[in-house]
Amino acid sequence: MKKLLVINPNTSEDMTASIHEVITGVLPHVDVRVVRPTTGPESLESFYDYQIAAYELIKMVQKDQQTYDGILIACFGDPGLYALKEICSCPVIGIAEASFSAALLLGKKFVVITALQKAVPMMEDLIDQYGLEKRCATVRAINLDVLAIEQDRGSKYARFIEVGRSCVADGAEVLILGCASMTGLKEKMEDSLHIPVIDPVVTGIKMLKMIVDTGLNTSKAGLYQEPPKGLFPL
Repeated sequence: MKKLLVINPNTSEDMTASIHEVITGVLPHVDVRVVRPTTGPESLESFYDYQIAAYELIKMVQKDQQTYDGILIACFGDPGLYALKEICSCPVIGIAEASFSAALLLGKKFVVITALQKAVPMMEDLIDQYGLEKRCATVRAINLDVLAIEQDRGSKYARFIEVGRSCVADGAEVLILGCASMTGLKEKMEDSLHIPVIDPVVTGIKMLKMIVDTGLNTSKAGLYQEPPKGLFPL
């Protein structure tokens, strides 16, 4: 049986448990391990947080990446993604790049709902980095921090719908939930908004499984060639 590794890059036990619950619900018969670092930010809400988390991710993966057939980074900023693509012999994807890829198949214009206003330009920068700025209608914040969303998604549902409707009015055809803490909201939001809603955790793990099942892997011919000086011991 293929073995998949899912890494929640923050140290939140509750969020890691939520990610594990969602993944085992959609892939009950797949060997998936969901882990988190023991050191670092409890939530990732700045570039500073991303850099610390990326370092911890690389340390974790560098130790035992040979054990797994595929790795998913379960944070919408995709921290450390390019470095892990370089050093891993198995495919590595992030939930943001997976969600963007899925959105391109479902409509011309997508929107990302994120947590805090601080994250809006960060998400715009990520979208530009992936070359998708022409396909993004807008990025909107619900103005709640990541841990607040995680603690009680149900009580914030009305806020998600309010922001989602404004996105549809701006021309969004597909809505992406831009944080792992938002996993589990897809069905209710689709019922209210009548457009496809992408759960990044579900989409990420399903896409990783498809890549592994079809025998695909990260190309080492260009951008993701292994570091020419080898790996620095961490």
